[in-house]
Amino acid sequence: MNETQKERYEKIQRSLNPKTKVRNVYKIEEDGSKTKAKVLDTGDRAVFHCEEGPALINEEQRRKEYYLNGIEYDFDTWNEIMKGKEGLPWYKQAAAKGVTHRN
Repeated sequence: MNETQKERYEKIQRSLNPKTKVRNVYKIEEDGSKTKAKVLDTGDRAVFHCEEGPALINEEQRRKEYYLNGIEYDFDTWNEIMKGKEGLPWYKQAAAKGVTHRN
């Protein structure tokens, strides 16, 4: 997904719920390592959430945790949930090989 598609996606998400934002937050652990987390902020609550990969990453501790809507999953379960999505993403259109659609 390129930058313009990401911007469009974020605008669509904001129009559905203008208070909803995906934030990247960082924390320096006691051992000096840096933990990066993706948080879904809905205005009244914030939960770990990431559909593209682990929501919580600490490379030095080799720790990856997968969350969807604040619920922690192991990689296999998270992967099955992601595979279970139906249809094409909003930015893709069904077309035969070699055929392009123009807006």
